[in-house]
Amino acid sequence: MGAPGEPHLLVVVEGDRPIGVAPLALQGACAHFLGSHEVCDYQDLVVAPGKGRHVLAAVMEHLRHRGITQLDFRTLRPDAVTVEALKSLAPKQMETALAPDEVTFEMALPDTWDGYLQLLDGKQRHEVRRKLRRLETHGAWTYSVIESSNGLGKASHAFVDLFRRNRADKAEFMSGAMVDYFQDLMEALASHGLLRLCFLDVDQHAVAAVLCFDYAGVRYLYNSGYDEQYEPLSVGILSKVLSIQHAVGMGCRRYDFLKGREIYKKRIGGQPVDLYRCRMTI
Repeated sequence: MGAPGEPHLLVVVEGDRPIGVAPLALQGACAHFLGSHEVCDYQDLVVAPGKGRHVLAAVMEHLRHRGITQLDFRTLRPDAVTVEALKSLAPKQMETALAPDEVTFEMALPDTWDGYLQLLDGKQRHEVRRKLRRLETHGAWTYSVIESSNGLGKASHAFVDLFRRNRADKAEFMSGAMVDYFQDLMEALASHGLLRLCFLDVDQHAVAAVLCFDYAGVRYLYNSGYDEQYEPLSVGILSKVLSIQHAVGMGCRRYDFLKGREIYKKRIGGQPVDLYRCRMTI
């Protein structure tokens, strides 16, 4: 998962029933979530409803016995189980332990495409329509969505290729190990019916792709890439807009752009949500 330290997976049991899982890694005297913040957008405890305080208290007691004295938890949403539990267990410490770290963007989705367009301000609504008209007048184009393992091998390579073409820093990020991670991720998402790997083709060539997954009525935009040769057609932004259109058609109720301050997220409807980092002594 890209995290430093040794994996330390804890299960908290009440009677004979598991009520929580803490996916951690231990590094020296510090515990953090298992998973690098470079590839994990939200991290948290996995907890049965109403059991957050009890689970975290048990986890912290276990960690103290192991000689762990520090917590360093990143990519915490404001509504994270960990945040609420820590506020209950250590309210005074949390005043200084919790600080804004990064930002994510999300938006509630209406029932219709026209409803989505009405969420945008006048300028951005005009821009979306203008870009779509330009694409339509350019020539033949299609938008397709891969949801299963059928054809995924070829599609995943096409995604990686577009990702690397996007920017030099993205090409550097997509190392051999990261390619393996992305392909394993896509296979796992497909096996659970969550994968939504979307391609925009122009003149029968894949020119942009967005890697998404759907869960519990939410579409999550994990990553994307496009061929800069087609920048005049705005294929990068349109691949996201068409993903939103597809999500509306699938009945999704929320679109989550995940973390990152890219300006396009706000322009096409996203609203910022702060993510937090918690560093505290236990």
